[in-house]
Amino acid sequence: MIKKAMAVLAAASAGLLGLALPASADVSSSQDCQNGAGYQTVVKRAAVIATNNVVVGEVQLCRQGSLYFGFVLFDQAMTASQYAQARLDRYDQGQRVGTVSCDSSGGNGRVLPGQRRCWTPNLNGDAVRYTFVASASKFSSHTGDLLASGDTGLPGR
Repeated sequence: MIKKAMAVLAAASAGLLGLALPASADVSSSQDCQNGAGYQTVVKRAAVIATNNVVVGEVQLCRQGSLYFGFVLFDQAMTASQYAQARLDRYDQGQRVGTVSCDSSGGNGRVLPGQRRCWTPNLNGDAVRYTFVASASKFSSHTGDLLASGDTGLPGR
């Protein structure tokens, strides 16, 4: 809160003095639907829930024009023994016809130790018959056990 107040005061002072402020790289104010092109529109969101029923992050179905992608943001960085993945499934009249993950070409790679987020590449959603589901899973890198998961669900679910 204090950090935001200081930023507002600095911006107001700079405006009064006619100074230009540099663009900020601070992403704390807008962490939704990030990809290589910036921040996009959230279509749907869902909690990523650990096996002990604690919410550990959020998975988002995102849109950039007619393109859709999946995005996951965890509350805490992965530990040395964890990794996570987001996936985007495209459905055509209820049948899955395409799947990409953060590891697919155009994504930024799975969530590795010390990291909190990843995004999938874009899939075209021009055809109105397409629907999309974004999902996320967190795993133990030692055992392969599923530690947490969540998905945005099909329409009507």
